[in-house]
Amino acid sequence: MKQKKNKAYFTHYMFMGQYIPAIISAVVFSLADMADALVVGNNMGTLGLAAISFALPVFMVYNVIMHSLGTGGSISFSKKMTGGKEEEAVRSFQGVFYTLLISGIVIAVLGNILLNPLLVVLGASPSNPELFNATGLYLRFIFAAAPFFFMSYGLGYYMRNDDLEKEASFSFTVGNVLDLILNILLVIVFRMGVAGAAIATLTGVFVSSLLSLMLIHSRRSRLMIFPARPRFNEVAGNIKYGMSSCVSYIYSMIFLLIGNNAMMRLAGEDGVAVFDVVQNMSYLAGYVFGAVSQASQPVISTYEGECNYEECDNTLKLAMFTTLISCAALIVIMAVFPGVICRMFGLNSAESTALGTYAIRIFSVGVLFEGISLLYSNYYLSRSMSAPAFLISTLRGALILIPVSLICVFFGERAFWLTYPITEFITLMVFTVYVKVFFKQRKRVEAERIFSRTLHNDLGEISPAVEEIESFCEKWEAAPKQQYYVQMTVEEMCGAIIEKGFTGNNADRGNIQLTLVARDDNEFSLHVRDNASLFNPFAIEKKGGKGEKDDNPDFNALGMDVIKQKSKSFYYRRYQGFNTMVVRI
Repeated sequence: MKQKKNKAYFTHYMFMGQYIPAIISAVVFSLADMADALVVGNNMGTLGLAAISFALPVFMVYNVIMHSLGTGGSISFSKKMTGGKEEEAVRSFQGVFYTLLISGIVIAVLGNILLNPLLVVLGASPSNPELFNATGLYLRFIFAAAPFFFMSYGLGYYMRNDDLEKEASFSFTVGNVLDLILNILLVIVFRMGVAGAAIATLTGVFVSSLLSLMLIHSRRSRLMIFPARPRFNEVAGNIKYGMSSCVSYIYSMIFLLIGNNAMMRLAGEDGVAVFDVVQNMSYLAGYVFGAVSQASQPVISTYEGECNYEECDNTLKLAMFTTLISCAALIVIMAVFPGVICRMFGLNSAESTALGTYAIRIFSVGVLFEGISLLYSNYYLSRSMSAPAFLISTLRGALILIPVSLICVFFGERAFWLTYPITEFITLMVFTVYVKVFFKQRKRVEAERIFSRTLHNDLGEISPAVEEIESFCEKWEAAPKQQYYVQMTVEEMCGAIIEKGFTGNNADRGNIQLTLVARDDNEFSLHVRDNASLFNPFAIEKKGGKGEKDDNPDFNALGMDVIKQKSKSFYYRRYQGFNTMVVRI
């Protein structure tokens, strides 16, 4: 019964350990993202909201760059660390970091040089000089902030994959709270309008970047910026993995251009302002669902690296439950209080409030389908299966969204808002058919070549597990010496953890997760995870010095010494609150 009870112990704690800081950050991020619209809307009305709406496609370009590199790079980093390849992981991180930094500087320079032509493309016509100038002033500061956007978000992805999720959450929270405070001061108190909102955003991401760098240095993280030995040859591969989920931002940019221009033609500034409010609701939902993705991605990627596919699926179930709860909360807020939301954004006229209320309620209908689609997209992406994630992004971002939006525009301003729920529903239906009929889920190792067990803090549970491992090794034709060393490694490591690691308050709750993989190259890889206090079994030392006789030898130390000599490689790190080891035999 204990075995069954503790089976998903690690998955639950690893997920919740990531989710709690992620959802806190999501709420703060969404408030900070909405801060410009909230403050400017209340201070400048529909003019300010329209100016910010015209600038949204630029943020989509930022998202494509920083999230594709951050997502793909951090997944690669996690897998390398899981496999004990720390030096490769660090150099891969440096390649992504310096690529983001250089890209941000280039965008900052070119964006300001080519500002006026870009404004015309975005839909801000010189024939409306007040709106044209307001949008241009806002974008000058947003372009200048590009390097800090890229550093802040890029580092955040890596920090969550290097056991610094709380530090990442803290950095983002401080930066976004500062953004919100400065928005209020500069826009409302000092009446600086859109310029004040943009300066607040720039300052927030600058502080967030600086804090992340300081925390990485103070925690002596593996995410070292210096000495610089970046591996730029892996950057393209990282973009490939990350792009499958981030390509949606490219499609969003196209949709924003369509929506802004359509609303300007159909309903003027009021229509563009309402469109901006609905987009902010979309970003709120995206952040909430993104918190689930941020929490589950490191866990799923870690289990994928260990070939523990059962726990990958258990993580998906836990993430699905969290997503459904989030969907229910968002739907209630948007469907019951749309008028309050409109007033929060400064939509005070009867016409804009009526249109905003209708649009927000229609948008809320598609939230459930959106949440489930994004969950599956992240799940497959975290397992390095980019095709399903790319399909979801392409369907909901372009193949379905753009045609549906153009058709809805044809039927008028009220029909346009149906674009959101129709797109999300069709996307989920098409994706479901694809997965069930066409997609074959790839596993790097067949299920029968994987042995997994969870042991309690009980020496008596080791022997039955070792007997099962003996049969497992025989089945996969391990050489006699190899079989002996695999069994000895499990016995010695589990014994050392139980005797020396499970002490004090955590003794009664001690758990050890074993995953043994029979690989095609006649190598066995053993992954061990335990919830003991900080304890590295490879660091146990024999009592007697070299050449000295020890009348009371530490048999745990002797056993670990043999493992280190006979294994092909061994690696330890403290990750997500647990001790994790990998041994190749």
